[in-house]
Amino acid sequence: MKRLLIIGLAFTVCDALYAEEDMPGLSLREAEKCFLEHNVQLTAQRYNVDRAQAQVVQARLFDNPVISLEQNVYNRLNGKYFDVGKEGEAAIEIEQEIPIARQRSKRIKLEEINREAAGYRFEEVLRTLRSELYRSFVDTYYQSRSVRVYDREITSVGKLLQAVREQEGKGNMSRMEVSRLELFLLSLRKERQEAEQQLVEMRGRLNLLLGAPAGQDRELVLDESILEKADLSAVSFADLSTMLDSRPDVRAARAGVRAAEANVKLQRAMAAPEFSVRGMYDRAGNFINDYFAIGVTCSVPIFNRNQGEIKSAKLELLQQGKEEEYAVDKAEMELYLACHQLQKAVELYRAFDGRVEQDFEQLMEGVNENFYERNINMLEFIDYYDSYKETCIQLHEIKKDVFLAMENLNTTIGQNILNY
Repeated sequence: MKRLLIIGLAFTVCDALYAEEDMPGLSLREAEKCFLEHNVQLTAQRYNVDRAQAQVVQARLFDNPVISLEQNVYNRLNGKYFDVGKEGEAAIEIEQEIPIARQRSKRIKLEEINREAAGYRFEEVLRTLRSELYRSFVDTYYQSRSVRVYDREITSVGKLLQAVREQEGKGNMSRMEVSRLELFLLSLRKERQEAEQQLVEMRGRLNLLLGAPAGQDRELVLDESILEKADLSAVSFADLSTMLDSRPDVRAARAGVRAAEANVKLQRAMAAPEFSVRGMYDRAGNFINDYFAIGVTCSVPIFNRNQGEIKSAKLELLQQGKEEEYAVDKAEMELYLACHQLQKAVELYRAFDGRVEQDFEQLMEGVNENFYERNINMLEFIDYYDSYKETCIQLHEIKKDVFLAMENLNTTIGQNILNY
């Protein structure tokens, strides 16, 4: 019976947790590729860049000429209505507005800056969504590992419970011990159900980011050897600070300042008079028949000199300047926090003895055997199992924190300093 119990209850803890599935795994790089191709939010944001480019095209266009036609309704000289003959009156006029004070070129410049800013805003959305993808991937990966911890414990305790019930029937185990083991198994299943519910929600968020159908779950693959290479000692904080200039939100804020400056110049140019050239033909309504003339029109900016729009543009420039200042300060603060977070996460990970998992594997094999041989009581048995479960889950959290800290630093800087 002892040999049968050991064979039925013994399990390799860590190797089982990391076993490969028959289904091909999904690596982080493959997930990112799928994200770039199928993410709906990212696709929607791309249209903003195209719209900004369309505004540049529109700004380059000249105003359309205005053509007006006039026809006399009733000719009293011959009694004809709508006389289109040589004796009837008809007039044609064509007018073309000509922008002065370089209004057109300044409007084009403004739209080009807006297009550039739209590109930076798209990169910012991409940066944010990619960070969310990485975080969701890592969270889901380690949550699935935690669920496997429960699976292994539930399987082991279930087999042990079956053997204990057989011993109860032979009078070697008390009903109290069997009931306590049954309650412990029920508690494990309840915790496992809650952990699995969290995993389902995480997989749902991940599939949404990947643009994958609901319920299409692939085994996630993450290279944990990268954890040993997480080190910022080769790069100083000052060097990292200089990289913040490449952050999309900082560049977008600076583009906003340049766009505000361009808008001030445009609004000042709009205060210039409106100037247009026109040509006119009058067949029989002027001092001579077949009258041809050219003329110009020019508005006189006495009352409206675009004062309100100019003032608004100046205030917008001041506002954008503060937005840029805030974006830079925010990036620097986020960098400081990201470096501190990564440093503490790496320190905690390196303080952890990697042999603990292997020790627990041997420990749990001995726990099952000692419990069967009555060397440990029920409370000690459950305590060992709880310690194993908590240690494995804490280890997953420690590793996850390092990955998330690495991703947080990459996201903060706006480029991949630490690749994984």
